[in-house]
Amino acid sequence: MGACAVLRSLREQNRKAFRFGRNLSMKKKQTLRRCAAALTAAVLGAVSVPVIAVSSESYNTWTGYMLQDSTGRYLSVLGGTEGEGVQVGFYEADGAAPYNTWYFTETNLGVTIKSALSQGEYYLTENTKKNRLEISTNAGQFEFGEDGYLRGFRSGVQSPVYAQVTPQAVTNLHMGDWNDDGVVDGTDLVQLRQAVKQPQVSFMQQAVGDANGDGVLDAADVKLLQQYLLGESVSLAPVSVPACTIVPPAPEPTEPVVTTTTEESTTTTTTTETTVTTTTEAPCQDLTMADFPSDYTYAADWIWNNRITAEKSTERRNTIFDQIDAGNGTINYMVRWQSYRTLTLEQRQQLEKLVSDSINGWNDWLKGWDGWKYDHVDVKIVGWAVLDKSVLQDLQPDEVVYDNLISDYDSTYDTSNGVDTIPDKLPSAPSEISRFDHFADSSYVYPNGLDSRFDMYLWGTQGFPNIGGCGGDWGQRLSDTAYLNMLDGTGIHVLEHEIGHGFGMTDFYGGEGESNGFPPGGFPSGENSLMMAGSAMKITDFDGWMLRYMWSKIKDEDGRFSK
Repeated sequence: MGACAVLRSLREQNRKAFRFGRNLSMKKKQTLRRCAAALTAAVLGAVSVPVIAVSSESYNTWTGYMLQDSTGRYLSVLGGTEGEGVQVGFYEADGAAPYNTWYFTETNLGVTIKSALSQGEYYLTENTKKNRLEISTNAGQFEFGEDGYLRGFRSGVQSPVYAQVTPQAVTNLHMGDWNDDGVVDGTDLVQLRQAVKQPQVSFMQQAVGDANGDGVLDAADVKLLQQYLLGESVSLAPVSVPACTIVPPAPEPTEPVVTTTTEESTTTTTTTETTVTTTTEAPCQDLTMADFPSDYTYAADWIWNNRITAEKSTERRNTIFDQIDAGNGTINYMVRWQSYRTLTLEQRQQLEKLVSDSINGWNDWLKGWDGWKYDHVDVKIVGWAVLDKSVLQDLQPDEVVYDNLISDYDSTYDTSNGVDTIPDKLPSAPSEISRFDHFADSSYVYPNGLDSRFDMYLWGTQGFPNIGGCGGDWGQRLSDTAYLNMLDGTGIHVLEHEIGHGFGMTDFYGGEGESNGFPPGGFPSGENSLMMAGSAMKITDFDGWMLRYMWSKIKDEDGRFSK
């Protein structure tokens, strides 16, 4: 019925959805944090930021900081989730991470600040209507005074960011300690060997892998680390975190060229030179397994053979691959609201967008891959199974509600959040419209046609832990408050993780090479995997390629998918 993930809170006293995990070893728990550690500056003294010189190589050089306020909390992106309009505030943290690392650069308007999430795609901004901080693709402006106060650009006006903050350095990096477990050993050497073959490495990899300190990550570093581990009389260079340029340098400014274009007696004057190029492109062809990255192959093969095939997680013909294809590029959800918390009309509409974004976050990797036909999946909520119809506020005439199919529910084996009681009743929708109940019968016809069916439940349970979840081809189960928090951008990666199970992806709870663990040598992308709880907060590059690999493995099974 799919895998359940026991999720661990990054902090117990504050917001509980920064990342999810289980009882991993210290080595694994630090995986996420180590990747962000090198994103902070090596030496931080008085606050100073580089000034942009538009015509020089220093343009768009950003300096990284963690910013702690007077109460000991850190400026952080809520939920650690990148996205337009996600809230930012001061929260507790247990170390450097992308969501609490910020990059500053000075402009002639003030200070511009970027989040380390998504390699600088999002800026820190103020939402004056909601009086809060957010991240956005539109740059905001701030002032960082000599007194240590970070202010919004509305000079002197108190705002959500008006606080005295202290820059903090990261000091827990050790040369050669690739996995940040405090020991330099053979595991680190294996990972360094893999990294030098990559066309690009992260700041952390550069910092702890450049064993000879020459600024280049190459075979010489591998050799030196090997000699060090063999006890030869060699020394490793100290860690030196490289400067961070997280956006490409701007081109040299040029004098504007004025051109005049006359067309049908209309003259238009512009201040840019326009070049029109006409090209004839060959039809776009799908990528195939011939394009699969060679350095990903070993890990993907190992996962397929030792985890997916062994656990038969794609064998049942009801994976989300199957559901999308059977629905001709659509997925229909039924919300199972095992809760007495109310849902506004706006929240219900936002839930549909949430599941659409999450499904398509995975589907984007399948677009243009090896015969996959669906560039976008149309995701809809087709009904609401509730304990009490009154929880649906401002109910619309076209909303379908089921409140008469309620059964007893035994929560003995569920884990409670310790605050709310898990209801002893469970709402359901009619079996006649459930794909899960009928997918094995190829001749089955839904009473009101294909569009009336639901493929999966989006199951929210009152009293369920906010840091736990389950997922499979039947749907995704989280706490009711976890779903509601996701509407503000908190913890969306948890839902994406559970959806990954629906495609047939497995958890990686065990150790390296173990029967329930991860591939020997780790994940080759350097980002780990969303399916390894606590190690990533987004669908990683390797996750995307693994999804493609899985599709290529099952797509030609006799009678399974439409042609």
